[in-house]
Amino acid sequence: MKAFARWILQVGEGEVQGISISDDGEPDWINIPHEFLIPNDEDSVQNLIVVVYPNLVNEYTKWLYLWERGILAPTNDDVDEIKSIMLSMISGDVKTYMSCDTTSNSNDGGAFSDMEPLELLHSLKISGLPNHCLELKVGAWVILLRNLNQSIGLCNGTRLVATKMRDRVVQAKVISGSKVGETVLISQIDLMLSNLPDLRIR
Repeated sequence: MKAFARWILQVGEGEVQGISISDDGEPDWINIPHEFLIPNDEDSVQNLIVVVYPNLVNEYTKWLYLWERGILAPTNDDVDEIKSIMLSMISGDVKTYMSCDTTSNSNDGGAFSDMEPLELLHSLKISGLPNHCLELKVGAWVILLRNLNQSIGLCNGTRLVATKMRDRVVQAKVISGSKVGETVLISQIDLMLSNLPDLRIR
C-alpha cells in the first residue's frame, strides 16, 4: 500500500517517465507496474475487495479499519456492484429502504406529470440522489451525498457506520471528519435537484 502511495505521488509530481504507444505518438501514457494491477477476469471485483479490505468478515466492525480504506469507482453502476458484494460479505439481516414512488408535482401537468409506469421513476439514476432501493445492514458503512447538518458533522463526503435501523430513521456512528465517534440520526427527507427544479422526488 505504501509503495502504491509513493508511486501515485511520483505520477502527480511528473517523476514517472511517460511512454508512447505508437511510433509517432507523444510519450503521454504511463505504464502501471504489474504489482499494482488486478487481473481483469470474472473475479476481478472480488479480488479488488480482498486486496483493499483484507479479512473483511472479521474486521468490518472496527471503525478505524473502515476509515483508512476505500474504493474509488468510475460509475455509479460500479459502486452498486461493489456495494452489493461487500454487503453480502458481512453478517446480519438486510433492511431495505424505498423511495416514496412519487414526484410531488406529478399532477400539475408539467414535464414530469406522466412519469409512469412507476418502473420508469424507479430506474432514474441521477447524480446527487440515492437510487430508488437502498439496502443496509447493521455495521454497513455509508457516505453522505450532500450536506445535512454541518454543525454535527453531517456533510457531503462524511463516512458513517449504520448502528440501528428503523422504518424512517437510521442511527449511525461518524467515522470521518471533526465529529468522529459521535452518534447521529438520519431521517428520510424530500430532495430537490437544483439543476431540475421542476422535479421534486420523494
